[in-house]
Amino acid sequence: MMFLLSTISETLLYLCFALLMGNYIFSIIPADLKPKVIIAKKYKLIAAAGIAVFSFLPLLSLITFLYEDYGIIDSLTSVLLTFEVGKSWIYLLIFSIILGVFVYLFDHKTDILYSVIGILLLLVLIMGIGWSTHAHSVHGMKGFLTHIVHFTSVVVWVGILFVVSWFSRSYENWSNFLNWFHVTALFCFGIIIVTGLSLMSFTLEWSQYPDSWMISYGQSLLIKHLLIIPLIGYAFINGIVMKKKLQKDPSFNPRPWTKVEFIIILGIFAATGAMGQSSPPHNLSSILSSEGVSILFTQFYDGVVYAGLNVEFSLQTNGILLLLLACVFFVLSIMSFFKKMGPIFSFIMSIFVVISVYFALLLSVQV
Repeated sequence: MMFLLSTISETLLYLCFALLMGNYIFSIIPADLKPKVIIAKKYKLIAAAGIAVFSFLPLLSLITFLYEDYGIIDSLTSVLLTFEVGKSWIYLLIFSIILGVFVYLFDHKTDILYSVIGILLLLVLIMGIGWSTHAHSVHGMKGFLTHIVHFTSVVVWVGILFVVSWFSRSYENWSNFLNWFHVTALFCFGIIIVTGLSLMSFTLEWSQYPDSWMISYGQSLLIKHLLIIPLIGYAFINGIVMKKKLQKDPSFNPRPWTKVEFIIILGIFAATGAMGQSSPPHNLSSILSSEGVSILFTQFYDGVVYAGLNVEFSLQTNGILLLLLACVFFVLSIMSFFKKMGPIFSFIMSIFVVISVYFALLLSVQV
């Protein structure tokens, strides 16, 4: 239960940052380069409060662990004042309150200066998130800066997509919007890939990647990576194909397709949140002994898992067929746009892509 609650809270934490970042970025963009977007002040205030609330929930597992021995007051005091994750939350609480007050007092202001201040406050909060990360605790300033750049790139890209997908009141100026957003998204995605691979290298050796699938952290990481496959497909549709579509048919509504792309990103957020609730494979043997084997992994491998076990690949006929099937699903997902089959069908095909590749990889495991 705590695992599920913490995973959901971390996903919602990303959404709070994305909503606010997207709002302030849109406030800076000239009116003729974006569709009309209206976000009620209450949603911004909820997002500001959500940063404090959702960043606190992961601390509950630590407080619960200490509660039986020390009681609620001593456990809470100890976590907040002696643990780095607790100190970083106090930092986040203070600046979340400042951000909330700023939104409440100046949300109606249209001057660019207020949007810049809002972005700066969000960057200060992102620094607080970076402070509490595993990358910072193990790799110091290098891990801290890498996580900040990674997280900032994510919320900039996703924030713009979030706002335009769910809060735009029309699709007027959508082609003008795509001209700058497509470049922004490509730039952010490139940074996310580079920093994401760096963060991954902080937690495990490249050669250990298949081995990590034996534990929950590795399973979440694999699912996160597989969700990038349909995400690339939707980036192609919404960034490149959509421009040509709108030139031929200005009345076409692009928002349902951006919503599907956003839902895929939401799945990536959820997988990332699940990773945060699991132990990274610095010492795989120790984790296997203390936490056991991932339930998902045991569905594909019924042998004995022991310390020092190495996962290897051997693509058999089933695995090859599943990869070919994944390619078919991917093509169908893209072609559904051209065949006017609607985003729901495309989304279902995308899920089948992820499932097919996942099964192909896990069925090809040999130890």
